Amino acid sequence: MGIPQVFLLAQACFYLLLFVLSFFVCVPAGVNVDDFKGHCLLYATGKWNFTNTDTELQKVDWGPDSACNFTIFIGVMSLLVSLIYIIWIGVLLARGIESSWIDAFLNLTINSITCICVFSSGLSVSVGFQDWCKLVTDPKSGIDSCENGQYIQIGSKIDVDADSFYLQWQMVQFGLWSCWICWLVLSVMALIRIYRYHRRESFYTSINREKQRLLAHVGKAPEQA
Repeated sequence: MGIPQVFLLAQACFYLLLFVLSFFVCVPAGVNVDDFKGHCLLYATGKWNFTNTDTELQKVDWGPDSACNFTIFIGVMSLLVSLIYIIWIGVLLARGIESSWIDAFLNLTINSITCICVFSSGLSVSVGFQDWCKLVTDPKSGIDSCENGQYIQIGSKIDVDADSFYLQWQMVQFGLWSCWICWLVLSVMALIRIYRYHRRESFYTSINREKQRLLAHVGKAPEQA
C-alpha cells in the first residue's frame, strides 16, 4: 500500500469517527427539544418566584428556535457528509485509484466550510447553554449547580421535561467540539493533498522543460558537426 492509499485510509478513519460523533450532536439535541415541547433552552431567560412552600421558575423567555435547529442541522449534515466520504474513499481504496486534483480541491472546500459551521454551532451552544445555567442557578432558585437543576422540579407552570437537560447538552457540546477537531484535521489533510498535487505538477513541468531543452541541444549538435 503506497503513501496515497495510506493517506486515504487515515482520512477514512477520521470520517468514520465523525460519523459516530455526529450522533452525539443531533440525537441529544433533538430529544431535548422534544422534551421541552419544542422550546429551545439556549439563551433562555426567566424569573424565579417564591411560593408558600417552595421556589419555582414562574416565567421563561425561551431562546430562538433557530439556535437548536441549527445545531440539529449541523449534526445531521456532518453525519451525511462523513458517510458520503466513507463510501467514496472505500470505493477508491477498493479499486486502487488515486483521487484527482479536483477531488482534493472539492474535499478541501467542503471540509473547510463544514469546519467553520461546526465551530459556529459549538460556540453558539456553549454560550447559549451557559445563559440557561445562569438562569437555573440564580440565587433565588436555591439550586447550587446547573447539573442539579435536572433533578429538581423547576416550575409547575413550565410544562417541560427537564430531567436530563444537562446530560443531553453536555453530550451535544462534546460531540460538536470533537467534530470540530476532526473537521479541522481533515481540512489540514486536504490542504496537504493539494500541496502534494501542486509539487507533483511542478515536478512534471520541470522534467518536461528539461527534456525539451536536452532534445533541442541534441538536435543542434549534428547541425554543428
